[in-house]
Amino acid sequence: MRAIRGSRGFLHGLAFILALVVLAATRVSAAQAPASSVEFPVWSRTWVGSLGSNQVEISLNRIAQGLSGSYCYQPCRARTRSQLGLLGRMRGQGAELIERDSGHGAAMTGTWQIESLKDGITGTWISPNGQRKLALALRPIPPQDELQARFPYEIRLVADALPEDDGEGCPTPPRVSAIHLYKNGELFQTLETESQGTCSIFMPVLVDANFDGWPDLRLAQFLPAGPNIPYQTWLYDTNTNRFVDAPAGLQDISSAEFDPVHRIVYTYWRASCCEHGVSTYRWKQGDVEEVESRSSYVLPVLEGTTRRLCYITPSYGNGFIEFKSRVEQAADGRLKLRQIDPKTCDIYDDTFLQRAYIDIWKPAPLGQRPTLLRTEEIAWKPTQTSAGKRYCPEVPFFDRGRIQRIVLRERPELCSEKAPSQEWFSG
Repeated sequence: MRAIRGSRGFLHGLAFILALVVLAATRVSAAQAPASSVEFPVWSRTWVGSLGSNQVEISLNRIAQGLSGSYCYQPCRARTRSQLGLLGRMRGQGAELIERDSGHGAAMTGTWQIESLKDGITGTWISPNGQRKLALALRPIPPQDELQARFPYEIRLVADALPEDDGEGCPTPPRVSAIHLYKNGELFQTLETESQGTCSIFMPVLVDANFDGWPDLRLAQFLPAGPNIPYQTWLYDTNTNRFVDAPAGLQDISSAEFDPVHRIVYTYWRASCCEHGVSTYRWKQGDVEEVESRSSYVLPVLEGTTRRLCYITPSYGNGFIEFKSRVEQAADGRLKLRQIDPKTCDIYDDTFLQRAYIDIWKPAPLGQRPTLLRTEEIAWKPTQTSAGKRYCPEVPFFDRGRIQRIVLRERPELCSEKAPSQEWFSG
């Protein structure tokens, strides 16, 4: 049982192996592709300024000639920041964007006729009926993020075709074969890769993967059926001022995220429809090393006389993995549920019997790691059933502040004629 909790699980490993097989097949296919290729710029930028008499903030992403983004009236709030969407294309030094309001059924609410994007945004906002026109005057916001401020390069992608940018449907995006980094208008470095998104290309992302304060680059490779997305990562080498391939340990972590405060690399993964987990890593001698891994499980509870199973998943925060939904033991010894409502849990299903147990935790102040006091696990009990004497599973259930153990004698098919070993749980 503990072997399951202490690893990502066989299915997670199998899922990642399959992802690597798909990636290898993609690379073989790419090697057979025609030698012809195109290069196009990609960027993400933000401006602030005036739309008529109103102060606004606008964010745009560029992929080749296509533009997409949103804007908000200052002071921008979380719920309004992306409500007004923008979609269009470059037109020479300027652009034309269609504005839509997602809060009103994505109705068209205006057109942006941008004369120039060179040193800011100048142009005209036009109402849908063409009767109202407001001047646009916005200035670029210097990078607020230290990583962006330390990244002086223009990024262009090399692909087998230009992406479609009509904003409709789900076109097959081109296959990206390289990232070109330009500095002062000249090609500075080429980073070879293989990447193909779904519906749209993947954009390169700046991260501080090794927590040295310098910007590193990463690019998603493809989108698998599950959330375990493979990435290719390049680290910035301060000795050569160039990007180098990240070590294999980091490259093998799917959907890696980075916690600079605690200097931890972590990932949320899925091994199957009903197994999710979190793993953490630290840098050691030039590569990452796994620190901890926790998997989901099912917690048996009684709601009156109704048997239920609550699906419990781990999460990462404050430098450690924890189960925010859990059973806690108070100072007086009484047990209580934390962030678990039995009414929302599934009706008991023997399918998940092998992953059922109850961890009991000592509460901890917010932001600190709780302490595992003990684990109530399934045991095998000799009992009389309708099929004769059998060893049947005795399941621990949380029942109104205490643990009630119930022998499943009514299900002889779950029982065994001989006393099973504890290895039954790791099957």
